[in-house]
Amino acid sequence: MPTQARSRQRAPAKPQRKRPQAPAKRSRGWRNLPAVVIAAVLASLLDRAVLYLRTPTPVLQPWPGAAHDPQHAQHLHALHHNPSDEFCAAEPPLVCAHGGDSSGGAPVNTLEAFEAALQQGVPCLEVDVARTSDGQLVVLHPRDLAQLLASESGNASGSGSGSDGSGSGPAAQAGTCSDGEESCDAAADPGGSAAGQEPLPQVGDFSWGELAALRWPGGQRVATAEEVLRLVVPAAQYITLDVKGHAGKGGEADEKVLAAAVVDLIAHTDCRQCLVWAKSDGLVQRVKELSPAQPVGYIVLNETAAAREAGMHRLLRLPRAEVAALHHSMADAEVTQKLRAAGQRVHAWTANTAGMMRAVLDAGVHAVVTDHPRHLLAALEARLHACNARQSAAAEQAAAEPGEQAA
Repeated sequence: MPTQARSRQRAPAKPQRKRPQAPAKRSRGWRNLPAVVIAAVLASLLDRAVLYLRTPTPVLQPWPGAAHDPQHAQHLHALHHNPSDEFCAAEPPLVCAHGGDSSGGAPVNTLEAFEAALQQGVPCLEVDVARTSDGQLVVLHPRDLAQLLASESGNASGSGSGSDGSGSGPAAQAGTCSDGEESCDAAADPGGSAAGQEPLPQVGDFSWGELAALRWPGGQRVATAEEVLRLVVPAAQYITLDVKGHAGKGGEADEKVLAAAVVDLIAHTDCRQCLVWAKSDGLVQRVKELSPAQPVGYIVLNETAAAREAGMHRLLRLPRAEVAALHHSMADAEVTQKLRAAGQRVHAWTANTAGMMRAVLDAGVHAVVTDHPRHLLAALEARLHACNARQSAAAEQAAAEPGEQAA
């Protein structure tokens, strides 16, 4: 038994040799940085995040009109969400109020509308200029004239605005046109008319006395071009005079007189920030001949067959012009870069919906003409906010990469 007991006892275990441990691998990247550096980076990121959250992003309110805001949130979000690289790389574009700011109820192209735009801080104004039959330069678009005359006719219960009530006054001469920008402008073009609509009334068919007697429903009146420039020149950064010739009347002789009158107006009001453009290349060229230092622009448009037949879709057709006034439907990064490379500024018109605004802003234009300057200003501020956030994130990433590579 003792022998068997001893045989059942386990032999003492042999001491095992310890394997040499491999040296610990050196950590890379931010794990190898001192704790102080990591804390400083995290604190900086936290400060930036707090600043970003505290910076108020403009609230974009939908503008009235079903045609402009079918889906409010999506429409307005599209204006400032993820701006293009072309937009972020370019200088912030000017917001140009088309005929002033009418969102408060003042009719476009009135003194009240231009005053409202200035009070909102709109830096750029587009002013429609036309010549009456007796030579007065007034601020009035043929489309607006049609609405004004229709309003006057309604106030007179269909009797017209003639003093005798016979319907022989200006209101009785008014044609009709819808509010659509392209269709009405087509009717206002020399030799053009909107399909299925009567031609627009022409400012040149009325005397200054006849127009001065007209009133909008709110009591606003037609202003002379000199009155408007006296108001806006001291405050506006940029002023575009969109000169409207008489459609189908006067021809070359009328353009010479109109060009000379516009040049005199600019000199008389000392409008050094004035730009002149028109849908007539001949009128623009005559302004340049009379005043070589005067900045001018030409209209680029391919929306209608008449415009294409007239060659208005051709880029760089007036090499002496400083500005190409590009219809919003033609604005893209490629076209903008081509015009910029030729030394011409690009002004897009008339961008009124969120989709139009997004397209022209992403194209990297220098200025945008719109009927809704307040909303475009808010969208522009939000876009710049997004660009700054993107640039800050890129800078922080670039600053962190050298440290990681060194580690």
